[in-house]
Amino acid sequence: MEGHFLVGLVTPRLPSQPAIHNFQLLLPMNHRYHFPLSFQTVLPDDYRRNKAFGSLLALLRELGFWGVELNLNDTKEHDFETVRQFLDQHGLAFSMLATGLTARRLRLSLSHTNEAVRRHAVEKCRDMIAWVRSPQTGVILGLIKGGPSPEPEIARRQFALSLAEIVPRAKARQVPILVEVTNRYEAAVANTLADGVKLVGKYGADCAQVLPDTFHMNIEEADLLGALRANRDHFRSLHLSDNNRHFPGFGAIDFSRIVACLAEIGYQGRIAIEGNVRVDLASDLRATMKHLAPLLEG
Repeated sequence: MEGHFLVGLVTPRLPSQPAIHNFQLLLPMNHRYHFPLSFQTVLPDDYRRNKAFGSLLALLRELGFWGVELNLNDTKEHDFETVRQFLDQHGLAFSMLATGLTARRLRLSLSHTNEAVRRHAVEKCRDMIAWVRSPQTGVILGLIKGGPSPEPEIARRQFALSLAEIVPRAKARQVPILVEVTNRYEAAVANTLADGVKLVGKYGADCAQVLPDTFHMNIEEADLLGALRANRDHFRSLHLSDNNRHFPGFGAIDFSRIVACLAEIGYQGRIAIEGNVRVDLASDLRATMKHLAPLLEG
């Protein structure tokens, strides 16, 4: 088990600002930790007036977070630039648009065998990519990939077809898309990093990337660290979540080994925390950063 081995922590190299070119998730210089740190949450429809959301943003800044990944109920109800400016006023970046909430609400599937269902999901993805007007904000394809299937090869072909229709919009808009690698119990497509790279690799990592998630990797990968090393050129962001789907530090995964591995491979991308709340959001965030901050500060 990952959590039962201890190794010396390698101090990560400080990310440098890369040359600016299309589809790069540009790295900011004004962040506390060795990697720009984000938190995934839901944007309330009344986010401007929502006191709980405002308190969350203030807490994230206090704890040294750089940005947020946002799930929106419906992008049509909001303007990207207005949301981005609102976050900027709170000292946070709009790191990613997460599509899981929309996918669940509209029952979207990019790997569905029903052509009408698949096409509907493709069009919603194209709309969400168009809604994002910045090459520094990625669009995550996670739940929207579709659920488990008794015929995974067919699902994979359907998803590959959907990607071929989505990527041109991403290129035109200069918005990177990230295919989240999720376990077999949640999706038939891209269950391991190698599976995901087979789907996105031909498009180039500046346009289409895989998004590793330690919770899912803990289920699917025979060698979690080895998978990160082998696929280092295909991801620019990484989700941290413990083996029980709570925030890091509430389970058995040894995150010191993961941070050390990122340093070893010269990783210069982003990381984000997501997961289920165990006690309450504020308490869990403080607890996870008590656990993670010493690792991320080196």
